[in-house]
Amino acid sequence: MRKSKFDKALFIAVPTLLLILFCANMVTSDALSTATAIASVGILFGFISYMRSRGFSNKYPIDALIEKDGDTLVFHYLHGVQKKPLQVKVDAIYALNFSHHYLGVIVDNNGQGFDFQYPHKTSVVKARLHELLGEDTFAKIQSNVTATA
Repeated sequence: MRKSKFDKALFIAVPTLLLILFCANMVTSDALSTATAIASVGILFGFISYMRSRGFSNKYPIDALIEKDGDTLVFHYLHGVQKKPLQVKVDAIYALNFSHHYLGVIVDNNGQGFDFQYPHKTSVVKARLHELLGEDTFAKIQSNVTATA
């Protein structure tokens, strides 16, 4: 899974620009301070909107983000610089936690988990995992497990 150059630049440029606007907000007059605060909110809103847009999810199809290689599931990270994909044996998966644009994979019933932010709805991620694992295996894996103290 290769990220586009535009997305890589965006992931660096937006936080940098927000940091610059924050610093400008701290050292400027009231009128300019208000303008930089409004600009910061606008940029942040635009960035989050882009990350949740249909165009962004089409760039990163779920078929390419979650794959199966034999008896191993391969989960590609969307965010992160040059992160290697997580490869987990199907038998080692204890639970899958789902939320809006989120997948948590808990391995070996030991609480060790891996978090993935995907630009797809819960139903799409569940359908992909159901497709890869099959009905019986998917049913055996626990879903939406909460932490216990």
